[in-house]
Amino acid sequence: MQHVRDLLRQLANFDPGDALVLSVYLDMRPHNDSPALRPSLTVLTDRFRQIEKTLLPRGPALDNFRLDANRVQRFLDEHAGPWLQGVAMFACNSHGLFEVIETGVPFENQVVLEPFPDLFQLARLVDEQETAVVALVDTNTTRLFVTRSGFLEEVAGPDDDSFGYRQRNTGGLNHKQYQRHVQNQRESFAREAAAALEELVRQEGAKRVILAGDAVAIPLLHRALSPQFEPLIQEEILRLDIRTPRHVVHREITPVLARVEGEESHTRADQLVEAVREQGLGVIGLEETRHALEHGQGEVLVLAEEAPLSEQERNDLVRLATLSGAEVDLVTGHEILQQLGGVGALLRYRPRWV
Repeated sequence: MQHVRDLLRQLANFDPGDALVLSVYLDMRPHNDSPALRPSLTVLTDRFRQIEKTLLPRGPALDNFRLDANRVQRFLDEHAGPWLQGVAMFACNSHGLFEVIETGVPFENQVVLEPFPDLFQLARLVDEQETAVVALVDTNTTRLFVTRSGFLEEVAGPDDDSFGYRQRNTGGLNHKQYQRHVQNQRESFAREAAAALEELVRQEGAKRVILAGDAVAIPLLHRALSPQFEPLIQEEILRLDIRTPRHVVHREITPVLARVEGEESHTRADQLVEAVREQGLGVIGLEETRHALEHGQGEVLVLAEEAPLSEQERNDLVRLATLSGAEVDLVTGHEILQQLGGVGALLRYRPRWV
């Protein structure tokens, strides 16, 4: 996800001058009845024809657009695998720009040629697909996964000899001693698993941790984790067999992550409403929010998906937020935020006019 954040910042800072930028977002899921057919490719072709008509009969804008459109089409023909759910592409031939993000979640189909890259859906991807680490455990095996841009990847952990434990000869132990031996082995393994999990979280910059597995192993692993990782751990624990296929793990964690993201976004919206009511560190409204972002006051842009804004207004806000280092938090279904116009910002410091 760091790559997507870096690209978002790069595109927000991109200045094409008098040239135009082609932004393409596609839902690459196949048609149910025809797995080989992707309806978004028809949308893409139609939009290319429509845009081309607006640039006729000739000129550098038309030439550059045709080069960018051909490059987009060539990439899709040569690289779009059947596993792909979504793709975003940004092209500006005259300035050497061609960037691609492939995702495990679909975008809304959108093909636009504008003075700046369209960043709204890219910001939504960053907001809704924060990196998470999943630990699937039993008492002597750990499997670690990480989410990236809607994909779930299983990552290599320590080898079996060092990361599991073998049943050793316990002859001569009475029942109580045997039980203590087993518990000690399990706790030792949990500490090793916790260390590997924590290292992966640090490497990936993960914002969330999901524990899954059997009823004995999960509490042991949870207790073995360092206190500073506690805020990352999700309360909902998944009971999954250690042999669960990766795609099933992905299916099980997807609604958990969506619920957590929705709850956090609503909390941000609540904070904004409270800040506005108290004339504190919050502003509401399109112009007030734009002013705060332009002057570097905004810490978090809070934007309702239902806000009555044009695509250009949404994109401008996301671009300003990214340029100023503000987070972007997209919220769905928050009634009070919608009543207030659907757009606001939590501030770094109190504005002078308050």
